Amino acid sequence: MFDPSRPPTRKAQGGIASLAANRARLGKVMSGRVLKRSGIGLVAAVVVLAVLAVLLLQVVTISTNAMWFNSVHAGSVYSTVIWTRIGLFAVFAVIAALVTGATTVALRRIRPLYLSPEDDTIRWTFRRYESKLGRAIVVLVAVVAAVKLGSRAAAGWQTYQLWLNATPFHTSDPLFHKDVSFFVEILPFHQMVVTLLLQTVTWSLGIAIVGGYVYGSWRIRRGSQKVSSGFVALVSALAAAYLVLKAANYWLSRYALTTSSRGPVTGASYTDRTAALPAAYVLTVLALLGAVAFAANAVFAARGGRRRMLGRVRGFAGAVVLVAVAVMLVGSSWPGLVYHFREAPSASKVDLGEIAHNQKATRAAFGLDNDVKTVTYKTTNPASSSSLATLAAKNSQPSVTDPNQLSPTFNVEQQLQSYYNFKSTLDTGNYRIDGKSQDVVLAVRELRTAGIPGKTWVNKHLVYTHGYGVIAAPTTKVDPKTESPVFLNAGIPPAQDIPVSRPQVYFGQGFTRSSYAIVGQPSGSPRTLEFDHPGGSGSSASAHTTYRGKGGVDVGSTLRRLLFAVKFHDPNILFSSELNSASQLLEVRNPRTRVAKVAPWLTLDGDVYPAVVDGRIKWIVDGYTTSANYPYAQSVNLHAASKTTLTANGASVSQPGTTVNYMHNSVKAVVDAYTGRVSLYEWNQKTQRDPLLKAWESVFPGLVKPQSDISSALLTQMRYPTDLFNVQRSLLAKYHVSQPSNFYSGNDFWTVPTDPTVAATSTFNGSTSAGSSPPLPSKYASVSADGYGDQQYSLSTPMVTLNGHELAAFIHVDSEPGPNYGKFTVLQFPSGAGGESPSQVQNDIESDTTITEALTLQRGGNSSVVLGSLQAIPVADRILYIEPVYTQSSGGASFPVLRHVIALYGDGDPSFENTPTQAIKAAIESATGSG
Repeated sequence: MFDPSRPPTRKAQGGIASLAANRARLGKVMSGRVLKRSGIGLVAAVVVLAVLAVLLLQVVTISTNAMWFNSVHAGSVYSTVIWTRIGLFAVFAVIAALVTGATTVALRRIRPLYLSPEDDTIRWTFRRYESKLGRAIVVLVAVVAAVKLGSRAAAGWQTYQLWLNATPFHTSDPLFHKDVSFFVEILPFHQMVVTLLLQTVTWSLGIAIVGGYVYGSWRIRRGSQKVSSGFVALVSALAAAYLVLKAANYWLSRYALTTSSRGPVTGASYTDRTAALPAAYVLTVLALLGAVAFAANAVFAARGGRRRMLGRVRGFAGAVVLVAVAVMLVGSSWPGLVYHFREAPSASKVDLGEIAHNQKATRAAFGLDNDVKTVTYKTTNPASSSSLATLAAKNSQPSVTDPNQLSPTFNVEQQLQSYYNFKSTLDTGNYRIDGKSQDVVLAVRELRTAGIPGKTWVNKHLVYTHGYGVIAAPTTKVDPKTESPVFLNAGIPPAQDIPVSRPQVYFGQGFTRSSYAIVGQPSGSPRTLEFDHPGGSGSSASAHTTYRGKGGVDVGSTLRRLLFAVKFHDPNILFSSELNSASQLLEVRNPRTRVAKVAPWLTLDGDVYPAVVDGRIKWIVDGYTTSANYPYAQSVNLHAASKTTLTANGASVSQPGTTVNYMHNSVKAVVDAYTGRVSLYEWNQKTQRDPLLKAWESVFPGLVKPQSDISSALLTQMRYPTDLFNVQRSLLAKYHVSQPSNFYSGNDFWTVPTDPTVAATSTFNGSTSAGSSPPLPSKYASVSADGYGDQQYSLSTPMVTLNGHELAAFIHVDSEPGPNYGKFTVLQFPSGAGGESPSQVQNDIESDTTITEALTLQRGGNSSVVLGSLQAIPVADRILYIEPVYTQSSGGASFPVLRHVIALYGDGDPSFENTPTQAIKAAIESATGSG
């Protein structure tokens, strides 16, 4: 019987101690499991929350974007883009997941080599846990590969849509005799598919090699089998797939020779035709033979024993080396030898055919094939000075109100309030004033968010929502009393020679991506929260208004307010009591950004300009269809070819540094400054048919309206685009030469002149200008095309010889919509008789003692000299140069005022007068020897 008073025996004590120890161990294990489970649960919770956050942001982005596209009547654009991207992502993600996942599964099933813990601790440890983590590893590898390849595929949605909607060009290339559409629209998608599949197989090969080592399928160790047969079979199969795809890549690479840069111009050179093209055929065959060999090795490896296995490993390595050597010899060495020993010494003969094809294709690809008229300029001029002065007054409008320099003047005189502003470079237009065509400088008074008083959320987003009005001044004259522009449109309330009935500017170039406004009020409500404009002269009362347009996104509901609060990271959108059922949110308010979002397939001009059309302010954006795959057309760096002083100083948006060899201005986009409505119109399709535009119209039916829908008032404000002209002038510097042999020698090439006033302004102000000046901007002005006819509103530029010392040509393109729109007139000067280049003219100005002494005096007294743009105007048989001179004091509210006008005609001396009429008369008298 148990007696509790008796002490326990040793055996019992041991049992009790063991039980206590077991309970302690069990407690530790259970607590460890609890901690482990709680840790796993915490990690899982964090992962789930992170995934939900990402999904929420995606839902917010997609839903708010869809609302925005619907607000601009372009919902089909967004849905087409989204579904195309989703489709491409899904297809290639599945392919990547299947290939990489299958590779990982195969690695798990391959019988590994014998390993001991002492031999390889890392792989031994991996094997211990692989049975538990194996499936997770397969899923992880497949998901990562799927996301990466799917994302890359989705980014090529434009390439896919062009392939799907390819439109014939009805022009063939001279090498393969295929329609140009094959190279521009079809080939890029084939190349994209092959590249994506190659990436998938390459990743799988990497997974196989790295995973094979970790799984123990191969090792680097003497005295034992190094590679398992299953591993060799797997790698051989992947290598065979890789070579099949490389064969397809070599086959497609033949067509890329039509845009080769190996020769003197873009196109298939002698080496490309005689060596690189045959090499592509040879490499295609070799790749296919290698693929067959690797496929056979995969079959044999799956059946072989150890000895035969080692032989196949050597064969595998030998095949790899053989293919690599063949690629090096056939693909690189052979064309290199042909180039160095045949083409380079004889290029002036063997590449003439390529040059001829390049000249024809380049002119067609950049719209220079039919509308370029070259006139040889005779520099003999028997006319009297009086008749020349009369001719100059008749066929030109010399500019003394320089839009590139007078933005500070407009700001000081017409800004009116700190919350208004004008952009740093103003715009030029042409309007009928008092029945006459008049060049005018145009500026939109936009909202300056940095100057908004109070800086409260309500003021920034609900009260100060828009700019107000347009300022205009003629380019040809200034007020003789104030030496400032003669304003045609100015003030608040505005005095208007160009009527503007809707002056509010809710969409403008000054708005950034983050600039948004919330506008609108219920019908019949008396409350007006938005500030419209300050009171007129003598009035302290400000005017208020309410937005009545339909350009915003409805944010009347709580759900929509929540979505946009998340998008802009701004809870005020959700909680503000100022919003109501009629509230609209205006975003993407920059017209260029707005058009880019509606038509992402367009390349947009950097110079967006305003126009007054039927009393409304419109922003006009020129859109280009571009490609880098037009066979034999010259490749051009878009940034370098369009760069000028204006893009260098940020006054105009610089083009990206992409390469193009096809560029057509096929779309004119118009954005209403009040409603924000985006309208796209076909342009110039009767004279320059653009198959790329037709293809995109098939992708987005109804998005681009026919040119016939453009109203007559809007049509008059369309103009020839700046960036296209700058690219074309850089090409005409070479492609005015028609003979291939002369083209190859390059003796008659021109170049775009640098802007001589940049360094000269620094010189007159006692400082130095570092580096070379950017290219001279092209000029909008009403001038005669040949120096004798009537003036036309045009875009023009002088061109100089390669050494930059002499004037070589004057390029003029008609910018007025009509039968002559887009027609080039190239006034070509005889060698050695063209007169002085812009830099030489500027040197003459700086060397003239009368001018330099006067400007030195005006630079004194804390003032500086500002030189206006140097304008070149053909008058009779010589070039008339006009340069306005402004001075500006050093005060904080100072602005440039016109002091003098410099003119130089032909080989005469520069004149220095107070008005353009006086300066032109004096310059002509100096050149003709009369006075």
